[in-house]
Amino acid sequence: LDDHVRKIIPSEWIILYLDKLFQEVVIEWLISTNQSIQAIDYLSFRNMIEIVSCATKGVIVLNHKTTHAEIISIFKRQMSHLKEHLNASNLFLTI
Repeated sequence: LDDHVRKIIPSEWIILYLDKLFQEVVIEWLISTNQSIQAIDYLSFRNMIEIVSCATKGVIVLNHKTTHAEIISIFKRQMSHLKEHLNASNLFLTI
């Protein structure tokens, strides 16, 4: 049995979906983060909900350190693409 039994260390939380719970959590999120009530109408919020609604066994919520690292990574990629674009644009402007 020792070869088959191993300790599983959860790295993220898994939350099951219920309509009532979702409504409560959205309201709690609006209040606790001081969001405008119109935030629930934002396209990015709606897109997030559409994607999550496809989950059949819950969703993985990343911790803040992982999310922070991903945001920084996205920012650096965007800056790199912008630099490449601006450098390429300068080639066409030189006569």
